Amino acid sequence: MKKLHFLSILVLAVVFTFGFGTTLNSVNDYGYHYTVVLDGKEVTIPMNVFDKIRTDIGGTDLPDWAQLSPEKDGYEGTRTLELYDYIKTLGLEPKPIIVAIMDSGFEMDHPDLKANIWNNEAEINGVAGVDDDNNGFVDDFHGWNFLGKATNLTLEVTREYARLQKEGVPETDAYYKKVKEEYDRKKKEDSETYDYIKMLAKDLKDAVAVLKENKVTTDPKKLQEISGTLTGKSKEAAQKILGTYMLVGAGPDEIIEYENSYKGKVESLYDLNFDGSKLIGDNPNVLDEKNYGDNDPSPKESKHGTHVAGIIGSTKKGIGQAPFVKLMYIRVVPADGDERDKDIANGIRYAADNGASIINLSAGKYFAGNADYVKEAIQYAESKGVLFVVAAGNEGTDIEKTVNYPMKFYVENGEIKYFSNLVCVGASTWMKQWNKEKDPLNKNRKFDLAASFSNFSENVVDVFAPGIEINSTVPNGGYMSLSGTSMASPETAGVAAIIKGYFPNLTAAQIKDILTKSSRKYNGVEVKTNELGRVDFARLSKTGGIVDAYNAFKMAMDMK
Repeated sequence: MKKLHFLSILVLAVVFTFGFGTTLNSVNDYGYHYTVVLDGKEVTIPMNVFDKIRTDIGGTDLPDWAQLSPEKDGYEGTRTLELYDYIKTLGLEPKPIIVAIMDSGFEMDHPDLKANIWNNEAEINGVAGVDDDNNGFVDDFHGWNFLGKATNLTLEVTREYARLQKEGVPETDAYYKKVKEEYDRKKKEDSETYDYIKMLAKDLKDAVAVLKENKVTTDPKKLQEISGTLTGKSKEAAQKILGTYMLVGAGPDEIIEYENSYKGKVESLYDLNFDGSKLIGDNPNVLDEKNYGDNDPSPKESKHGTHVAGIIGSTKKGIGQAPFVKLMYIRVVPADGDERDKDIANGIRYAADNGASIINLSAGKYFAGNADYVKEAIQYAESKGVLFVVAAGNEGTDIEKTVNYPMKFYVENGEIKYFSNLVCVGASTWMKQWNKEKDPLNKNRKFDLAASFSNFSENVVDVFAPGIEINSTVPNGGYMSLSGTSMASPETAGVAAIIKGYFPNLTAAQIKDILTKSSRKYNGVEVKTNELGRVDFARLSKTGGIVDAYNAFKMAMDMK
């Protein structure tokens, strides 16, 4: 979801020229925005514009810190490596378990994932074109693709707006007004972001042309080494590239490519006439439909799904939390746009019916067309003993007051109720308190233990986990660091898989209880947040803790 990659150059009262004729004048301590001079006029650009670029492009700067230990290594990780050292002394081996990943598509033959793919033996050894295991899905060898040929979908608010218009709901209706207001706001926000991206891309294209003409590298890392020797137009061009690199952590080729992809996004997300079912091949009026889409969950238009899969089950030490699991791939999240409730619910049921012990969903939205259908699916997984781990979201807001979906709680007979099998996860950083030694380039913008983008709630979010600059698998056999509660959720699901693997008789409710009660507490530690200012970290979740694999394992042993 969100990615941060911010350098120490962006501090109060620093001035730096960085491309498209602009000068960085200042940024406040909380990093809400910064001001530039554009064509002689001051323009305030929201910080989330650059966060968005950094999120989508990614980077690789920190060590693989997510599984490290505060005391041994100096990083606020999950202590998983320390745990595996301890397990070696016990001579224990885990039972193979299935973890379902509901996401955007997967590189199933990635060198560090292919050994852990889930195989549906009945279908693999069966007859092509026949539902050999009678589960309602034909040739579902490794999972299912509920999106079929669809790459992008519209936002849920777009679908709601189109529905209200089609049904003739009056514009004076309160819900109609709410939906239209959000649709207009989001569309304007993405259009403005695209305008800024176009400015960056145009200036970088000019800079690249100058450097190539003078036979100078355009690689930012190489430019850093030789920038002091450049003069004239080459020096100016290098400053533009380096300035942008310092802002978003990406080189000119990546920004230019990103401009092209973002244009399509702005055009597609808000199309009121778009009908996703035509691409997917389903009947939108039949929620419990089976066998729509296709049996290939491997489309790789997005790196998100492969990255999430690696955090849970990569065989690379320090990356995959549980390298012994079998990964069931369920494609329900588009590369751009919002997931459909029908697909989410049916994906949950598919996982629960086909042997998954744990489901991870690193996705969410703020409108829902069929929220109750998803709620019923979560309850179905609950009845089957399946743990459901979900990301809290990346808007930096209280999700008790601003409810997001899938719902983390529901109201029954006037009483708020929580799922015994659902774990909602916020994103934490590698530092208890920000300090220059741990963050010399200020990538974290002086935020502390809680990631600046992470949603929170002391009544809804269960626990936090590492979610910033997390290195994991991406398509084409690669690795990349990404940030977001999208990363924190699989870190937690991976720890849950460790507990289930070594203690297979534990129920989903027991594992949730272990994850939350064993979380590492930070009593009295105040952290910076966008919405609340400085606040006690304990106020941001039910537990006030970070997922701790070592503590969880020890607690599970005591329950044995």
